[in-house]
Amino acid sequence: MRRHRLAEPRHLMVVMTAVLLLTLPLVAAPEQLTILHFNDTHGNVLVPEEEGELGGVARMATAIGQIRAENRAKGIDTLVFSAGDVLQGTPLSTVFRGEVDFVALNAIGIDAVCVGNHEFDFGMPNLHRLIDLAEFPVVSANVRRKADGTQVFPGTLRFMVGDEMVVVMGLTTPETRITTKPSNVANLTFEDPVEVATTLVRRITHTRDRLVVALTHLGFEEDLKLGEAVPGLDLIIGGHSHTRVEEAARAGDSIVVQAGSYGQYLGRMDLNVEDGRVRACDYRLIPMDASWEEEPEVAAIVAEYEEELGAAIVEVVGHAEVALDGEREHVRSGETNLGNAITDAMRLVSGAAIALQNGGGIRASIDAGPITLGEILQVLPFGNEVATVELTGQQIRAILQRSISQPRPFGGFLHVSGARVIAEGDQVVDITVGGEPLQDGETYLVATNAFLLEGGDGYTTFTEGRNPYYVGTKLDTAFVQYLSERDTVSPEVEGRIVLR
Repeated sequence: MRRHRLAEPRHLMVVMTAVLLLTLPLVAAPEQLTILHFNDTHGNVLVPEEEGELGGVARMATAIGQIRAENRAKGIDTLVFSAGDVLQGTPLSTVFRGEVDFVALNAIGIDAVCVGNHEFDFGMPNLHRLIDLAEFPVVSANVRRKADGTQVFPGTLRFMVGDEMVVVMGLTTPETRITTKPSNVANLTFEDPVEVATTLVRRITHTRDRLVVALTHLGFEEDLKLGEAVPGLDLIIGGHSHTRVEEAARAGDSIVVQAGSYGQYLGRMDLNVEDGRVRACDYRLIPMDASWEEEPEVAAIVAEYEEELGAAIVEVVGHAEVALDGEREHVRSGETNLGNAITDAMRLVSGAAIALQNGGGIRASIDAGPITLGEILQVLPFGNEVATVELTGQQIRAILQRSISQPRPFGGFLHVSGARVIAEGDQVVDITVGGEPLQDGETYLVATNAFLLEGGDGYTTFTEGRNPYYVGTKLDTAFVQYLSERDTVSPEVEGRIVLR
């Protein structure tokens, strides 16, 4: 393999560039390069048990290993990238705070990860612990410390592919300020990705042609805007929006791709690169189905963590007579029976008159039948603590108006207990609490989660309330308590939120 990562100071880069220019043949054949990528795995390291389901990090390891071996035999370089949100969403990832995810990626031997918003969910100390554990770079060029303006992560990486220089920049969504617990990133600033990318492309290409790759966690629509706004950006490999891009898109000078989510697909780009430009690109998504055997080393790593998780995960903590709906599109768009049950549990442990829970914090459904602790951790993986705050009726009205007015599906769409909300179009027209009209001048005790209490999903009004208080019970624990007191539940959609 001719590829190696370059980390030398800038003056050495200039020397290397000069040497390369002197030794290049007058007519150089295009270099061949394969880029493999995935994004938003969200802790889905296990191979699905259901027949025909896609995913599993051990399957992906086999696919990557096979492609690398085939390319090596042909003298073709292979780069492997993750576009962020490695953490958060499964019991394994939650209990071990992302350790299993990073150890598995070490075994695969990837080349870089872009920082996603959910990488911050367990706090900065945990993220730094994972970075220390990682045998690969974790990059983002637009995250800086408020105190001194210094970068938190490496911003760019350089790879040599034959005689071609490939420069990779990481870009993280500024939405991270509100899509993780705000206190986790209180000391950070998230700069505008377009401005940062424009500056970096200018610096990267000012001496000679280079292939410039943005490894982003911005979302597909933002990636398209980035490509249109930043000339000279050749490839954008994205994440965040969970978009399955079947055919590579074009935006400005850029080829834009994304590989869905949960490790179900591996994106593959086979490129011909000449003078820092893509001359040809063959792109496809490879489904991680049962035709890929599990790579033994990675499968063993996952099995070890799964065994350590132990009997607690399979402990039955309650029963459901009906399926509990936590489907992503549903909980971010309207009332569901699972949203009702979770908010009821929040009122149970807090004694509040009203409870509000964002749909983006509900991550899975639960089938009818026995409910295990593992299933609850799948539904509520963020370790969010139940909190209370005193809000006026006017503040509650503003919060619920924001929930209703945003285009749906919206991660900040609020599920409610103790109240009824009626909306026409994007306007709230009626709110009742305990069957009585909401009074703007009265004060109500409201239960929510720590994420929203600190202004998550843009709900800054929560931060303006009085006497904020952390109950000391996490959402998953509250739901377990709710189930244990009832044993069997059958929540319904009962018109708590009426959208006309």
